[in-house]
Amino acid sequence: MGIGEPGGYALVSGAALEANDSTKKMPLGTIRQDREGNLYRYIKAKEALTRGAVVTQIVKAAWDSTIVMDGASADGDTVLHVDTNTSVITKNEFEGYWISQATATGLGKAYQIKSHPAIGASSEMDVELVEACEEIIADGGVLLIYNPFEVELVDDDEELIIGVAIGVITIEYFGWIQISGHVPAVQVGHSTSDAIVLDEPLVPVEGVPGACQGMAGDDEAANMLSTSSPLLSLQSVNANTTGFVEALMRRMF
Repeated sequence: MGIGEPGGYALVSGAALEANDSTKKMPLGTIRQDREGNLYRYIKAKEALTRGAVVTQIVKAAWDSTIVMDGASADGDTVLHVDTNTSVITKNEFEGYWISQATATGLGKAYQIKSHPAIGASSEMDVELVEACEEIIADGGVLLIYNPFEVELVDDDEELIIGVAIGVITIEYFGWIQISGHVPAVQVGHSTSDAIVLDEPLVPVEGVPGACQGMAGDDEAANMLSTSSPLLSLQSVNANTTGFVEALMRRMF
């Protein structure tokens, strides 16, 4: 299995986890563990992160909206030829990302990018896929792009928590978030936040980026939020209190 506990993830020290990389140093989504078995994932920050901030994945969106198909794809193609009017793209900048076309009857499967060349503005390039295309993407078709390891701050009470920042990561930079184990600092509270009960699931605070609160109420929405939360508070906190709590975290993905 490799180094560490049954997952076989390579061990990493606390100092190495404090990365705030201006360029990507390893594939997004890479997992490492510390000597206590806590797990961390390498991500790209789409908003500035600070210690304890709770994060979610960004939504799937048009790939710059100016990157479109140049000639229709065919079933079985492993290369998509595209036009681009965007700014310069470095070689394999989007390696590992997933692309698709808009959902329609029988269409919309996502395909992972294997490689692509560097490209300047107002040019064109070939995008090589990991697997063969199973559908036709029309000439001029807009491509949607997504990477589950590009993250932003949770700021809606129905967003899925996928990790906790362990230090500063500048917007558009790369670094580590914690995805499981013992979390020493989770941001909680607001002037109108709900109290936290010991061993209670933590849920996002509406409109307060990166913060959590206790579960309020016992209706269906509250139960759904608590079921989807990976964070379990290890202490009680009064309502309307801002700070950090210690928590346990189960791995979501």
